[in-house]
Amino acid sequence: MLRPIAGGSMRSALASLLVLLACASAGDPLRYRLTGTGSHWSDGPGAAAVADARERYSAFFEVILDPADTREPDWRPLRRDLEWTPVDRRNFDALNAVAIAYFELNYRAEADRGGSRYLGNSFRATHLLAIPWRAYGEIRDPRLRDAILDFYADAGSGEKLGSAATAPRLAGIVASLEAKERDPARRDRIQQLADALGRAAPAR
Repeated sequence: MLRPIAGGSMRSALASLLVLLACASAGDPLRYRLTGTGSHWSDGPGAAAVADARERYSAFFEVILDPADTREPDWRPLRRDLEWTPVDRRNFDALNAVAIAYFELNYRAEADRGGSRYLGNSFRATHLLAIPWRAYGEIRDPRLRDAILDFYADAGSGEKLGSAATAPRLAGIVASLEAKERDPARRDRIQQLADALGRAAPAR
């Protein structure tokens, strides 16, 4: 398993969207659990979420967590569980699994920018971002929608090493969720998050 070695910073506007969630998110299985867990997804409070996700999706992570494995992982179990109704723990385990895989692949891509594996890892990381985007339109449960937004905020926060460099590309993904949302408060959050992501300076 790779461990990132350097990280970036994020504008205070985006950081303020995360701070209220940081303490509670790691322990509750019915929410996004990696906010505020540190620079690497396997560290500290995030370890329990990692263990749960790897147990449920062992075949998926066997591919994802092996840097030498170039097979295409089977995305279908994550998509199926993230869109499961009625919403229960499996939806959130799937979201956390998406996040873990995204941070790992995104880090590898950024660490190898210009190298032979950059495009492959970048493409797979981008594919992962689309899974919760689709689920947001399929599932109207407010807890799951909030958790998906928490993931996108974390993915662009710069806390996870290598993530700040790709924050601007998340802005369009998040902004497009506004068309799927009727709740005024959540629409406001989407607008604020998209704006903060769009202003984020890539780390180099």
